[in-house]
Amino acid sequence: MANKHYKYYQPNKKDLKDDYGDCVIRALTKVMNKEWGQVFEDLIPMAREFQCMPNSKPCFEKYLLNNGFVYHGISNKSGSKRPTVEEFAKQHKKGTFFLRVAHHVVAAVDGVYYDTWDSGYKSLYGYWEKTVRFDSNSII
Repeated sequence: MANKHYKYYQPNKKDLKDDYGDCVIRALTKVMNKEWGQVFEDLIPMAREFQCMPNSKPCFEKYLLNNGFVYHGISNKSGSKRPTVEEFAKQHKKGTFFLRVAHHVVAAVDGVYYDTWDSGYKSLYGYWEKTVRFDSNSII
């Protein structure tokens, strides 16, 4: 049975076998609505600043902050259970999110999570939520 909250997503046209390990850049392309190469280039200055790989946590955290995202941690209190990616998508039918799970990240937009494989069973450690920005030209 197909999962209605999951959609296959592979914006890296050169990764024909889904084995490049570029989940950070893939997820960022979805939440930023940009091409793979553009997101990679956007991360390079931060990689130089932090002297790490472009898909490293310091790079993507600064990139998300600079682009209007806010981080929400998930509590791991004794007796509580972390939500899964699929549960999160079902509960968040509106909005743009960058989800952090063990050794992976996933994009979720308007109740659907996007990945090269169905990662819906993975437990959330936290997530970044895109906030609405208004500039002086915005009409409210």
